[in-house]
Amino acid sequence: MVSKMIKTICFSLAMLMSFHAAALSKITASVSENPVSLNESIDLVLTVDDKVDSNIFDFSVLEQNFRVLGTSVSSETRMINFDTSRITRFTTRLMPRTAGKLTIPEFTHQGVSSAPITLTVTAQADSQQAEKDIYVETELSANSVWLQQQVTYTTRLYLSTQISSGSLTQPEIEGAVVEQQGKDKEYDKIINGVAYRVIERSYKIVPQRSGEFTIESPLFQAEVIDTNRRQFGFGRTKTISRVGPSQILTVKAIPDNYSGHWLPSELVMLNDELEPKQAEYFVGEPITRVITLSALDVSAEQLPQIKVEYPASIKVYPDQADVRSNLRDDHYVSQRVETSAIIPNQTGTLTLPAVSVTWWDTKREKMQTTSIEAKTIKVVANPNIKSQQAPSNVPATPITSVPSQNNQPTQTDCNCQNEPTRLIKPSPWHFNYLAILLFSLWIVTLIGLLWYINAKAATKPNQQPTDNSQSEKIAWSRLLKACEKNNIELIQQLLPNWTSQITGQSVATVYQAINQLNNVAINEQISQMQASRFAKNSSQWQANKLISLLKTERQNRLQQKAQAQDLSPLNPK
Repeated sequence: MVSKMIKTICFSLAMLMSFHAAALSKITASVSENPVSLNESIDLVLTVDDKVDSNIFDFSVLEQNFRVLGTSVSSETRMINFDTSRITRFTTRLMPRTAGKLTIPEFTHQGVSSAPITLTVTAQADSQQAEKDIYVETELSANSVWLQQQVTYTTRLYLSTQISSGSLTQPEIEGAVVEQQGKDKEYDKIINGVAYRVIERSYKIVPQRSGEFTIESPLFQAEVIDTNRRQFGFGRTKTISRVGPSQILTVKAIPDNYSGHWLPSELVMLNDELEPKQAEYFVGEPITRVITLSALDVSAEQLPQIKVEYPASIKVYPDQADVRSNLRDDHYVSQRVETSAIIPNQTGTLTLPAVSVTWWDTKREKMQTTSIEAKTIKVVANPNIKSQQAPSNVPATPITSVPSQNNQPTQTDCNCQNEPTRLIKPSPWHFNYLAILLFSLWIVTLIGLLWYINAKAATKPNQQPTDNSQSEKIAWSRLLKACEKNNIELIQQLLPNWTSQITGQSVATVYQAINQLNNVAINEQISQMQASRFAKNSSQWQANKLISLLKTERQNRLQQKAQAQDLSPLNPK
């Protein structure tokens, strides 16, 4: 019994000693291909013979010569005859920016460095670019714009071969708002005798800073069947990456001689309407004035508030402005509609002030002013309102005294029996007491209503859902229905909204939603979903797995929020 216990203790000590980490001694760097063609991606693999943190290397040093498309980290532990070895592997996907000899520098940690790698990047002629099976084109509607002037960026994906999966990112530009406009366009096109299926996608870009910027092309990654490599009679797949040419955008600053609210556009219009439309208006009756400001190729948020100084002879009740934007003939038309109720309080001629808006004409490159002239309307007395004063020429009607029940004559202030009966004004006594009675009833009712609201809030403090939780539930319900119907277009529209609600961060695109969720399994399902739109004769994608992953993600995040709300303050008073 004792010997068995001793053996167990020795075995445990041996196990503990075997897991003692050896010091880091080697870092190995390798690439998946060398040489590589321009616009093709490669994998840089750094292997460390120890278990290390995932952030020990700074891959931003590669961004001068490469586009860094992402890094994944994996680790493994092996034990053979109580000899333990640990390996941490960093895999970074790179895409060369230029052709020629490019150097991947050494990476160092704890005094140990990897060997630098010289990568040969071969250029491809433009004539060969059109003959490729898969490639990307990019286009800008204008290469030089003014600050906050909208520009359209178009990317086209050309496919002439079958892919098993694929995904397309959005363009990248520093200091600008990027938003996809409309839905994807799909059509067929023949180039040099080769039939391509074209996926065209447009983006609205609104630069927020002046200067010269490089717009990186969207990245298309896909799994394609490699007919040159077959295993057991079946073609193996390989991962390919494609990007289009980068675009240079020059953003000009606001001119020094410009004053007022900055509004760059090719066309700005003002419209003024009165409702109802009639020749004369009555005192005390409301008139609706609707002023509409329209601008071409600017966001609705850039439209300024319309300020009008009305005379003191009218009362003005402005409504909340209605701001909207629509896509028409490849141009955005933004509008700001301001509605006000105007009530004149005297007769005569009433002048509604003129309205003007200053803006910058991007086509003629000069400051412009768009105005609507002042309007004059005629206000007359309202025939529906009767005068409260009795006319002075109406004779007074005498009031006849009523005899008392005992048939005794009624006493008057005058002792003369022959004096004519005087006009007696009715006393306002009953009106005053009626007003006091109604006011008292109103006070009692108000006190009872406040008591009822406070009592209900005290007994049920947590039954009403918060606005945030209710918004998240609505967004989740819509997304779940879209997934159950396998509606890919609707899922792409609703996923950013739900992600924004569940994370509390601003999310506008599917790409941003993937980054916020930071879930590898969800990312893979989204990629497969998007690939089903690009692949020919592929099996129909089903959202069952995506639903399960999203439910788990939602449950975890809601639990984290609940736990955070239940935590007591660190310094209770």
